[in-house]
Amino acid sequence: MTQQMVDIAKVLAIEPAPQSLEQLYTFRRPLEVSQFLDTHPFLVPLLVEAHGKIEQYFGPSPDVVLEVVTDPEAIDDRELFAFIRTSFLPDEALGRLDRFDDEWWLDAMDKTLGALCIDVEFL
Repeated sequence: MTQQMVDIAKVLAIEPAPQSLEQLYTFRRPLEVSQFLDTHPFLVPLLVEAHGKIEQYFGPSPDVVLEVVTDPEAIDDRELFAFIRTSFLPDEALGRLDRFDDEWWLDAMDKTLGALCIDVEFL
């Protein structure tokens, strides 16, 4: 399946978001994240929605980092990760992530076509 290159600004103009992704997320290696989103524009509205859901489980204004991760064992196997940076103790953070997964993410995951993963990152 060929993916068409799409400008993120055009996607946001078509599906207006309350805030731009740069206001909601920190981009680790911004150029790489932007290019990934250009080739996977269907992730943009989902990322906006996900941020609101993450707030419900991890509190207001969570620090969430987007990073493109490459599988070193597979050629061109890249995935966008949203790392929820947290200072919760591991049991608490993983419990919140489990509830997030069970109550929203597992149903929403199908929309990602395998291109997005959400996890925690401990401070």
